[in-house]
Amino acid sequence: MSAYGPFTQIDLSNLDFLAPEARSEGPSREAARFALELSALSYSFEVEPWLDAGWTDISIQADERLLTGVALPDAAERPLYQRVMNEWIPYAARRHIASSGAIRQIKGLVWKQSPMRTGKAITMIRPMRDGRFAVMIGFMGTGKRRIDWEANFRFSHPDGFHEGFLTHALQFEENSEKIVFEQTAQRLGLAQLNLKDILEEARRPDSRFILFASGHSQGAAVLQIWLYRQIRAGLLPGNVLGYGFASPSVSALPSGHREGFPLYHILNSDDTFTRVGLFGHIGRGYVMDADEAFRRFCYRGHETDELFMLILARFRQFSGTEDAILFSLGLLQALSLRPSADIQAVLGIMTGPGLAERLLLRRDEPVEGLLRLTNRMLRSSYKNAMYLPPDEGKVAALAEDIGREMAAYGPERYARTVFKVLGVPHTLVFSDRNQPGSAPYTYIVVRAFDRLRPEEV
Repeated sequence: MSAYGPFTQIDLSNLDFLAPEARSEGPSREAARFALELSALSYSFEVEPWLDAGWTDISIQADERLLTGVALPDAAERPLYQRVMNEWIPYAARRHIASSGAIRQIKGLVWKQSPMRTGKAITMIRPMRDGRFAVMIGFMGTGKRRIDWEANFRFSHPDGFHEGFLTHALQFEENSEKIVFEQTAQRLGLAQLNLKDILEEARRPDSRFILFASGHSQGAAVLQIWLYRQIRAGLLPGNVLGYGFASPSVSALPSGHREGFPLYHILNSDDTFTRVGLFGHIGRGYVMDADEAFRRFCYRGHETDELFMLILARFRQFSGTEDAILFSLGLLQALSLRPSADIQAVLGIMTGPGLAERLLLRRDEPVEGLLRLTNRMLRSSYKNAMYLPPDEGKVAALAEDIGREMAAYGPERYARTVFKVLGVPHTLVFSDRNQPGSAPYTYIVVRAFDRLRPEEV
């Protein structure tokens, strides 16, 4: 059966890019397109094209829930029941990760010692032409809820990895025995088969299984740590391949400990998130240098906004996580000098429109207190990442520059544009495929793959 990916039109049943002779020293256009479709699926859970292409035994991890049982109806004992399950399980997963969850949101506003379990992923399997089986894993990026962002700000790295991303990788590892492949087990004559079984067999050269994993943004960060840990545990590099999009850095390990892994990162040079997280990527990065034509096609008019381009130019100068946190501290310091109404408006943009955020910004609540709390949390994040307090001279200089820009453009517009500069170049796909242009990462793998250059380390 053939079915085609909605964003790149790649055949979702063609796995030739996984054949040993197809793998090379560098990213593959076909593999990158397939990985983009898989990464997009980890957000939408729209499994119909994948089922049409013969993928089965689909499991969805949505926060603390693991939903299993999506499978090929034609191979099920009760096909009608299976079709109902194939619709209900993805629907339930989408509802869960989209729900505001007021109580969970309020709890998430408390800075706890351990982050909430909000990792999300999708897993599936399909036979290959050579008799082996391909196992696909897509790690979802940061969701829209405030609690989904909590892990991103856990910069401690006592084990050499970003604490928040490591927590999500460990969550997925813990589910490996619960991620089951029932139809595949029947096909192989096995009593049971789970992801842990597959990972153990993939430590052998004669493994019947090969794994392909992808992720976007936070999902690409989790992918790096998960793949690193699996290879260190014995998974053979020839039995796994990974692709990340808009990948944050996750490691504090020396560069020699991060290279040589079968993992490629597709990066937009305008994308700030590719330069923050910790200090280095696991695997190898490939960058597309954004130009005017690219921005015109992908940024949907934002590239004509003077303030957008001003902030983008500033963010392009970031060399890493330290610069990003220093800018954030400078922004808060500049904001602290503004009238209370301006502070409240900007904090409303920063924290979001949810119930928990409205409770914190209600009129009888001193917004200056929330500003101080945010400032303390950012300073704690800086110290956790850099092991030193921030340079107050640099923060003051940034605050002076940002203050002038706020005065010229207005603080509320300035804050909104900061988030646009962070989000627009970071976009994987446009959910409305009737819109003109292409999302940046879709454009790269479809139209500009030959423009990728190795990332400078």
